[in-house]
Amino acid sequence: MGKPITNITIVGGGTAGWIVAAYLNHRLQWGLTGRKEVRITLIESPTVPTIGVGEATVPTLKGTLRILEISEAEFVMRTNATLKLGIRFDHWQRRADGTPYSYVHPFTGGATVRGRNPGYSFRRYGLPGQDGVQGDDFLDTVSYTRAAMDQAKGPRGLEDPEFSGPLQYAYHLDAALLAGFLKELCIARGVAHVRDDVEGVTRDERGHIASLKLKERGDWPVELVVDCTGFRGLLINEAMDEPFLPMSDYLFNDRAIPIQVQREDRQVIVPATISRAMESGWSWRIPLHSRDGTGYVYSSAFVSDDQALDQFNRVLGDAEKLTSPRVLKMRVGRSRRSWVKNCIAIGPSSGFLEPLESTAIMSIELAARWLLQNFPTNDFEPPLLRQFNRNMERFYDEVRDFLGLHFSLSGRDDTPYWQAVRHDATLSDGLRENLAVWKHVLPSIADARTDTIFSHWSVQSVLFGKGFYDDAALTEVDVVPPDVWRIFWAETRARNRATIGALPDHSALIEAIRRRAVMGESAARTPKGRSFQLSEEAMQEPTRVLYDMAMARRSHLVKAALREG
Repeated sequence: MGKPITNITIVGGGTAGWIVAAYLNHRLQWGLTGRKEVRITLIESPTVPTIGVGEATVPTLKGTLRILEISEAEFVMRTNATLKLGIRFDHWQRRADGTPYSYVHPFTGGATVRGRNPGYSFRRYGLPGQDGVQGDDFLDTVSYTRAAMDQAKGPRGLEDPEFSGPLQYAYHLDAALLAGFLKELCIARGVAHVRDDVEGVTRDERGHIASLKLKERGDWPVELVVDCTGFRGLLINEAMDEPFLPMSDYLFNDRAIPIQVQREDRQVIVPATISRAMESGWSWRIPLHSRDGTGYVYSSAFVSDDQALDQFNRVLGDAEKLTSPRVLKMRVGRSRRSWVKNCIAIGPSSGFLEPLESTAIMSIELAARWLLQNFPTNDFEPPLLRQFNRNMERFYDEVRDFLGLHFSLSGRDDTPYWQAVRHDATLSDGLRENLAVWKHVLPSIADARTDTIFSHWSVQSVLFGKGFYDDAALTEVDVVPPDVWRIFWAETRARNRATIGALPDHSALIEAIRRRAVMGESAARTPKGRSFQLSEEAMQEPTRVLYDMAMARRSHLVKAALREG
């Protein structure tokens, strides 16, 4: 058996580098099982700028903050963060008369009727007492997220403990501020920080990276090295010659123009990422505490950069711009293997897909956890590398297929771009087969698909929202009797009204959280006497955590409904 690894080098800072450093530091260096002999060094270029745009996240980040023992209040204050209940998609779909409408992908849902999926009964009966019910109304039978978004409500009470509440949530944040916050935390907990440029590598007889060639410090020996150099893939692609596999046949967008703008009404903070379909792509709107992050994601095959900026400016109108626009070129796809010999790529150097579902930061979190779950000795045991690489491959394939639902099932067909993404984009064989199955039965845990990231409830919410079931011949095996459906709907409405009525405005909740922030609290914490411990169960959290349907919170909802009568 090989010897324990004691020297870990991370190349590249930014969000990816510092999240990886924080995870490795917590498990191997600072936390309960940390060893003083382990040295973790992050080498950050003083000449390569960090791409600091506003970031939308998913609920895995809550797990990361808990695992790393970071104060949520300090995190919210330091990163200009707000809370996110899901994603609202505007102008992606149209009614039969051409009217655009919105659909929602929520982080909370999953209510059942007598243990059965309510989608079947919704498709059979609609909503009792309501005419003109549309597919996107299904969401209100399993979640009250849409109502909370419409009313700009927060996910928990003003005095509720951190990470709690009846609604599942993630965060909107400033990625540059997040990197700075984590950098401070990691250095305080023992990570060494070096500012230098990597100009090359030397490899040993096994093909491993033996050392980095630094511009100022010369030869830097490494034992295990993590590539967080972004789209360049300095180590995994250039030094290790690992090929990059593009996914441009599946996902057409390859450019983004981010701009920071001032929010017109600073008192109203919508707790959702807003995605608006545009002529040759889509724009995002991410509300932070003091401003909004926005941008246009598009395909250079259908519009030039100048034309895209003109289209985006028309949407922005008179909004006050806080930054100048810039064009970011996205390398969409993945490295064939993310872990090769002693080099592990995490973040965009590993892979990057269409950012529609806010999975970029999640990919870093999960990769860091999977690395720790498969941490090798200096023999770099091949089964561990293979398992890590399989996990990453499944991750990218699952995200690719889920994104394919949004694009291929779009109701837009009015521009060459939308015609192409609907009719010309490649769909995997697995997605094609699943779509055929889902015309007859709703998505479920029995599906022959990977569901590490997106549960069947997530898939179902999107399919109903896009009108996929308007002409479907669903089986009626799980349809409940009409009176049972009426009672279920009455109880659901009462429960939802009670819960939403008890929730504060999102902006008021953010202010309450910020008032509790103690600057430096997270960095000052020590492992001794902390209130919770890192466990193997916590490290397993990424499995199907993204859209945790919050079944454990149902007792909270029932009690709230009973209090309201």
